[in-house]
Amino acid sequence: MSKVSIREVRQYDNGLIKESLYKSLSEIGFDLARLKGKRIAVKPNLLLSSKPEQAIVTHPEFFRAAVQIIKDAGGVPVLIESPAIHSLSKVFRATGYDKVIKEECIEVDLNQDIMSITNESGQRYKHFEIMKSVAGTDLIFNLPKFKTHGLTYVTGAMKNLFGLIPGMAKTQWHLKANTRELFSDFLVDYFEAVCSLFIKPKGIVHLMDAIVGMEGNGPSTAGKPREIGAVIVSEDAVAADFIASSLVGFNPKLIKTISIAAGRGLGKKGFNEIEFDRGVFNKLRLEKFESAPLPFQVRLEKFKRLNNLIKRLTVERPVPIEGKCTLCYQCRQICSAQAIDKGSIVASFNYDKCIRCFCCIEVCPEAAIRIQGNILSRIFSPKH
Repeated sequence: MSKVSIREVRQYDNGLIKESLYKSLSEIGFDLARLKGKRIAVKPNLLLSSKPEQAIVTHPEFFRAAVQIIKDAGGVPVLIESPAIHSLSKVFRATGYDKVIKEECIEVDLNQDIMSITNESGQRYKHFEIMKSVAGTDLIFNLPKFKTHGLTYVTGAMKNLFGLIPGMAKTQWHLKANTRELFSDFLVDYFEAVCSLFIKPKGIVHLMDAIVGMEGNGPSTAGKPREIGAVIVSEDAVAADFIASSLVGFNPKLIKTISIAAGRGLGKKGFNEIEFDRGVFNKLRLEKFESAPLPFQVRLEKFKRLNNLIKRLTVERPVPIEGKCTLCYQCRQICSAQAIDKGSIVASFNYDKCIRCFCCIEVCPEAAIRIQGNILSRIFSPKH
């Protein structure tokens, strides 16, 4: 059985978080001696420049507590992250990480050099490029932020490691794996490749910030912060994502990364396969946690023989909102399909090129892009 620790924490207080993480690590049987004299990659979710209270990034005080534990144990924390659009320095300033990095004297990988890794067991994809610096570390402290996600349903422990792929290279994977099924397969193939670099005596520990998560149209500015009140820790990313998703009332069967990864033996799913504190789980369990609106394209994936014409009639599309769009063109910068051009009032979208990955929505700092359904999707979509 996999062990998952779930503890109640409702404030971003350094002392409370640190105490909780210490107890959680002990509960899952993690020996802190493994950190002594080692370089530990610390991978938070730093999607884009945003304030901590927006719940888009791993909270800086959660990050601080994690690096303090590493330092207390005699390890050397190294922050490794590559935001999709913004520079690290800009993200650090906006999120408050710059202050924590300075006060805790944290080493930061600024080179952003890349290396190739291979997963010969990959079902669809075998070759990936990630940040080279991660190979020079002995263990990963993965610090995901629990959020909803329009394509993968949730973003948690497995999805957070996607951030080890350098900046704009992420968008190429959205172009290559341009459906929910393909992207989920990619994430699991990639996750397995990263895990192969950190087999024992190395390892990956997942410390999830679910104190305040995100519901609704996540994982970015269009989502809504929602208190969950939990810190979730495990060495099994699949089990951590299963418990976190179940905690907010989601059906893990809808989260393809969980079912695919568990089916390949990469982790455990199911309450009878995971050791966790059911009392704390039941106390914190939420109802009516709002999921991201799944695109109609996702709901129609079972009809794999639909031709391109029918798809164009049924799938939603991203539409810029006049009056909110500031013409910053961060959407254009991240668009791997080159479907966005400059416009006079709002960005101009070419829907013949658009692959509906919705990365533009994810990075828009003003939440100025919405999903608009076509006629058939409005007729046949379930009412909420």
